[in-house]
Amino acid sequence: MAIYHFHVDIVSRKTGRSSVAASAYRAGEKLKNERDGITHDYSNRSSVGKAAYNSGGKLNENDFTNKRGVVYSEIILPENAPAEFQDRSTLWNAVEKSEKRCDAQTARDIDVALPIEFDRNEQIEIMREYIQDNFVRHGMIADFAIHDKGDGNPHAHILLTTRNVDKNGFGKKNRDWNAKEYLQKWRENWSEICNERLHAKGLDERIDHRTLKAQGIDREPTIHIGVTAEHMERRGIDTERAKENRAIIERNKAQMPENMAKYMHELKQGYVILDKEIAVLKQQAAEARREMQSLKITAERINERTETIRNLHRQVDKLKGERKEMGFFANKRLINSQIEQFEQACERAENAFNWEYKIKPDQSETEIKRLEDRAESYGNLHNKLQGKALSFAYEKDNFELEYQRQKLLAELRPDGQKIFEKLTELSGGNHWQSQSERILNIITERNFQEILNGIQPEQAEKLIQRREREREYEQ
Repeated sequence: MAIYHFHVDIVSRKTGRSSVAASAYRAGEKLKNERDGITHDYSNRSSVGKAAYNSGGKLNENDFTNKRGVVYSEIILPENAPAEFQDRSTLWNAVEKSEKRCDAQTARDIDVALPIEFDRNEQIEIMREYIQDNFVRHGMIADFAIHDKGDGNPHAHILLTTRNVDKNGFGKKNRDWNAKEYLQKWRENWSEICNERLHAKGLDERIDHRTLKAQGIDREPTIHIGVTAEHMERRGIDTERAKENRAIIERNKAQMPENMAKYMHELKQGYVILDKEIAVLKQQAAEARREMQSLKITAERINERTETIRNLHRQVDKLKGERKEMGFFANKRLINSQIEQFEQACERAENAFNWEYKIKPDQSETEIKRLEDRAESYGNLHNKLQGKALSFAYEKDNFELEYQRQKLLAELRPDGQKIFEKLTELSGGNHWQSQSERILNIITERNFQEILNGIQPEQAEKLIQRREREREYEQ
């Protein structure tokens, strides 16, 4: 079932993001931001940056090459852009160098849902045509990637430059691209090109970029549930937002099998997406914690090595003092040998220190302070990610409870079989993750009691009788 989803965001330094990290996260690659020298290694899907997630390739030192789900990626350049910008690392590091402000907006980020009716070649073809007509011909460089994990949610990410470009590189910021008219046209053109392709395939499915009111549909608009994991990472879903969304859907839901099945499909989809997002957040938090611990250990080692070198110098000074007090005619061969040994030990220790840490011992205090500051930053990031994962886990539980409530109520209805048949149809033949499917279908005693507390007494009585019969059958 084709759905319309078109979201635009800005990659801004003000929010702690960079276009290099964005490209690395989408591509599942390894990138180094030449502007600040920070290396992000995402080869095991640890995510702090954002764009390697999209393209599945390799970028400098953010490594996401093991990421699954990226099925295609490509960079499309205007005719006047430097050919070397075909390299993802070169392109986005050039973008970062062109921006001087600490709160600069470095890229425009768009994600769109791809109709499941298109095969892979059609997805690539429609993305190329759409990007060329709407962005590249106006002077933007586009870095896009298609994601499809086989979960019924194929989508594409488009990362766009914000400055004019010529053969010499990036010039002035193009403010015209920020106009609302552009955004409205992009949204409209996306629905038009998709509908043209759906019509050409002889399909009746259509998508519509307009609001419900503009479409003449008398229905309260919902707060979008079926968002992708990347969209929820940027926007978040708080408790009140999810509750209000469920209330809106409940008010709109007619007692038709098709509408009931669609509601359950949205709940199931929302649960699975949140489940995946929580896993990603936990990986991000673990990576941030590892970075924090690694930085702290390095700082401690530098401090210990510096103190060892200082002790060696103190020993040399002490021996030289003793030699001076020995007098002119004393035999100083032994003490001279000791001084020479300690001086050689000092030299070896300093050379090893310089080779390992690329600084001199007298620079250690500054380096330790820098490492401690970065460790504190990663610690704050770890706490933030953990908090977000807990919030998403709470929302996931709400989706689970609501889905199970609707499942039980559907089983009581005379047309319940039609509801579940339509639900299977809406899934498009795709299988949900087995673990999520099992959890949604197994109703615990705690959830069952909560469901009873939220429905009509007659329905509750029927459900209790049904559950008792099931228990008798199991025995």
